[in-house]
Amino acid sequence: MSVSRIRAHNLVIEILKNAGKPGKILDAPAGTGTISKTLQDAGFEVYAADITPELFKLPDIHCEKADLNSRLPYKDGFFDYILNSNGIEHLEDQYNFVRECYRILKPNGKLLITTPNILNLKARVAYMLLGFHTFHDRPHDEVGDYEGGGHINMASYFDLRVNLHRNGFKIISISTHMYSATALFFSFLVPFVYVMMFKSFKREKNREQRVRNKDIAKHVLSADLLFGKKLFVLAEKDHRYKK
Repeated sequence: MSVSRIRAHNLVIEILKNAGKPGKILDAPAGTGTISKTLQDAGFEVYAADITPELFKLPDIHCEKADLNSRLPYKDGFFDYILNSNGIEHLEDQYNFVRECYRILKPNGKLLITTPNILNLKARVAYMLLGFHTFHDRPHDEVGDYEGGGHINMASYFDLRVNLHRNGFKIISISTHMYSATALFFSFLVPFVYVMMFKSFKREKNREQRVRNKDIAKHVLSADLLFGKKLFVLAEKDHRYKK
């Protein structure tokens, strides 16, 4: 396992353990089960789900076949936690997935989403020059048969925030597991980002949203978002955020 993946898995466990005592957790998509095993070893009662459960390799954990774009095969208020690791960028209907997470989580349950950070400076420059969020990316596979799909729907912090905050979740924390050396190389762009963000936020006329924007600014101008390779978003089920 690569150093980056080890750090990512360790941060997942750290975030979830700091969020409360171990309980029932859904790992979806579960893939081969690597992080399910890490969660199990950390004391969580692990349930796994994936569009291709035949790839799952842990004999003592059942992996349910599930399309995360559709209704999830679990009853209301069943889980304490849901982990969506490197999955939301593969989904056609991210809003339905978040609504389903709200349904199957207990009150004050936690949802942890990890996804590539497309707001870091490397991703921004790559997108400006290539139209992709990495310098080594290429057009999406239109002819392959893999049912899970590629990164067909990349989600930025802004995208995830509005999805979560309109569908019953309050963001608790934003973090990353490691910085991108290339993003750090582009650190000279930070003053320009500050200026453009300031101009963008000044356009908001809604007083309540202006208050929210102060919190947004703290996140998007943080080192973790400007330089982080991956985005770790922890949110708590909160009915006050359901629109």
